[in-house]
Amino acid sequence: MEQQRAYRRTPARRRNYNILRLEWVRLLLFYILPFIVVNLIIFFLVTTKPGYDVTIADTNDYRTTDVTFTITSFMPLRSVTITLDGEPLDLTQIGRKSYRSTVTRNGVLEIHMENFNHMAITGYKVIDVLDNELPDVTSYTLTDGQLTLWLSDTQSGIDYENLSAVTGDGRKIAPLSVDKNAGTAVFEIDTTGLTVTVKDMSGNEYQPVFSLTEVIEEADNDATHPME
Repeated sequence: MEQQRAYRRTPARRRNYNILRLEWVRLLLFYILPFIVVNLIIFFLVTTKPGYDVTIADTNDYRTTDVTFTITSFMPLRSVTITLDGEPLDLTQIGRKSYRSTVTRNGVLEIHMENFNHMAITGYKVIDVLDNELPDVTSYTLTDGQLTLWLSDTQSGIDYENLSAVTGDGRKIAPLSVDKNAGTAVFEIDTTGLTVTVKDMSGNEYQPVFSLTEVIEEADNDATHPME
């Protein structure tokens, strides 16, 4: 009889165990896991920051370069601001999330992005591939009233078409001759002195001042750069 009672109680215990296990599975599947997933999604949405990629292309002429800006995050954005030295960058859309701008001077890009969840990032990128160095007069000679200059610019090159000079009394004169292959220019020296304007192809300008015997001084604007 005792064995029969034990045998009868065993199926009941199994049924209770199975019911309890099903309750735990139901609790896990329909309450605990959804709770965890929902909270992970909320955490992700609340804390996700925007993302981007910036590429600065090489330059062929040292005067311009292309900047490509790509949004890498998929969250909606509240705002995007891109400036070059504090000035807004003019961007043209070239893809669904890609933009391009052609810049003509070196500087610091500042990128500020804000997601719809108010998470924001600010990043910086330096543009330093363009020519902002002054052209140079590497040497010169004064012979028989003629001033011969040897010119040099290692990046965009000398703008030989716009070489000029101004005499001490304000007369503008052109060079007597220019030899691009030799990198020389010849001016007729004036008794009042001569201020020579040498530009490179990027617009950087150097203005040395010469007398009949020597360089007097460099003009006050010898460090003139375009766009500055």
